[in-house]
Amino acid sequence: MVLPEFLLLFGALTTYTFGRIRRRRWSRSAGGIATLFAIATLGVLATAIPVVLGGKIPSVSVTPGGIRLALDPLALLLGCAGTGLLIISSLYSIRYLEVEKGTEKYYALLLLMGAGVLGIGLAQDLFNMYVFFELMAIASFPLVAYHTSTWEPVKAGTRYALMSATGSVTALFGISTLFIYTGTLQMDGIGPALSSVAPGTVRSIVLMAGGLVMAGFGVKAAIVPFHTWLPDAHSAAPSGISAMLSGIVIEAGFIAIIKALSPLSGLATQLSFGFTLALFAALTMTVGNLIALKQRDLKRMLACSSIAQMGYIMLAFAFGMGLSGKGTELGFIGGLYHILGHVFMKGGAFLCAGAFLYAIRTRNLDEMKGIGKILPLVGIPYTLCVLALNGMPPMTGFVSELFIIRAGIESGGIAMVFVLLMLGNIVISLGYYIPSINAIMFSKEEGPKLTGMRPVPFLMQVTILIATLFILILGIFPQAGLGIVSPAAAYLYNRFFPV
Repeated sequence: MVLPEFLLLFGALTTYTFGRIRRRRWSRSAGGIATLFAIATLGVLATAIPVVLGGKIPSVSVTPGGIRLALDPLALLLGCAGTGLLIISSLYSIRYLEVEKGTEKYYALLLLMGAGVLGIGLAQDLFNMYVFFELMAIASFPLVAYHTSTWEPVKAGTRYALMSATGSVTALFGISTLFIYTGTLQMDGIGPALSSVAPGTVRSIVLMAGGLVMAGFGVKAAIVPFHTWLPDAHSAAPSGISAMLSGIVIEAGFIAIIKALSPLSGLATQLSFGFTLALFAALTMTVGNLIALKQRDLKRMLACSSIAQMGYIMLAFAFGMGLSGKGTELGFIGGLYHILGHVFMKGGAFLCAGAFLYAIRTRNLDEMKGIGKILPLVGIPYTLCVLALNGMPPMTGFVSELFIIRAGIESGGIAMVFVLLMLGNIVISLGYYIPSINAIMFSKEEGPKLTGMRPVPFLMQVTILIATLFILILGIFPQAGLGIVSPAAAYLYNRFFPV
């Protein structure tokens, strides 16, 4: 249980120390070391897959009655998805940042961010989940502002840090409220402790604490109206970090919300949380898509798209938690499958955008017209990534969005209104995905920046192709993903609706 977390933390220390000692040829060496530690972590997690899927949940108590880590199916899914993208991002960054200074800090912070994501899944009490959440957040602030020579990243990183810190304090108030009335932060102990409190008081406590947690962690999850930091941060960050932020970090923030709400199940409040989550999901997907429509900055467009994608994920979990009755496990399957697919869909799209930026030093779609024809090993994967995000078959986005829609249909009643709204948003998203594909792949004009473009390094193209391959595998062979998603969905469903 401790080994995967230890590998990432020790890897961060080793990477930074090695970088301070050996500065020459540092970027490639550091990237290689970070990648090796990430691969080792994924290898350890992979050895636990048969055990966890076999029904056992390995756990360890680091301190008696305090810190407890458990590799449950949800933690396994989050850890494997996050570490997989960590490997891809660190490999990609080896050439992307090879001439940059301070890369020893970059890779160390990247591993710390991965450790935070993994820890959110492993933690079995609210406080230590909060600690891992903060580790993930604090590591991401300087990574957003990595290019300190220009104002945009510094401004984006500062705004991100201030908003995230405000959200963290808000979430901590919610966690503290539960502790005051229960005397415990163990997720298995909060529900039984609250059951002995007067029913009227319980409802007030749960709604207040749940609301504070949703708002606080909702900043990191980019839930509207707490999303305003995201377009600046994700577009200004190095592309490997953009992939991590959009591909797994905001999803980990949302998983923190779900884990914090799950102990409150069985208290006749989860249905109101489900409906509230659905309302925020509708607002989030609609605002995200509408903002993305007017963007001509490719990375900013993809960042706004991440807000909309979070709306789809939230709606899936809302169906799982229940809107007007008992929830459906299909909702959790759809949401978790979309999280798994989003790792490669949005991660791959940002890596493609970074490759274009590397080649011609611009993020403007009008200035990169026709670049996909010159760089087909980047342009074609970009096309597949954004079509997958839109839910086109036979790619992973189609499978996950189909599960979400089926969950809404199974829920019935008011859930059908949200299904229609999601379908409408999928159509809206074509309004910016298709024009971006046309500009990159099919434009008859050539952008002014294409003259004198740099060749994209082979390693960067390989990582992009790896991400694209997973998009196709998870779409054509959904059982490959459902093998790990279905147990995690069943685990979550049982947390909200215990037998």
